Amino acid sequence: MKFRSRSEQTPSVELTPLIDVVFLLLIFFMISTTFVSRSGLQVRVPEAETTQPNPDRPRVEVMVTKAGGYLVDGKDLPADADLAAVLRRKAGDGEQPLLVIRADRDARHGDVTAVMDAGKEVGLNRIAISTRDESGGSTP
Repeated sequence: MKFRSRSEQTPSVELTPLIDVVFLLLIFFMISTTFVSRSGLQVRVPEAETTQPNPDRPRVEVMVTKAGGYLVDGKDLPADADLAAVLRRKAGDGEQPLLVIRADRDARHGDVTAVMDAGKEVGLNRIAISTRDESGGSTP
């Protein structure tokens, strides 16, 4: 019986199936991974070390309460009132007043931003955030 001789070939490893498996694993982990956003970080609001009071300038003061309400120049703003319309009336046609925002320490940032947006909408470009200095007084 005569056997054919095998040709001498060097063994080779095919990498194509390995690459396919690696890509499938990569896709699996990308799809099954959940990204957790940590929005509950504790942030301490800083207190001002120096103050720059702005006397003798016309101003409109908006207070933002912890509950998300607004007080414009000390008067409570109803929940259904348009903040921009109230600021437009307060601004008048003369010199643009300084918009002073006094926010409760526990007020939501979105409520403060809403006041800034309303001020920008009516053309109040000078904005001051009222802070409390270390001695306990507050200045814009």
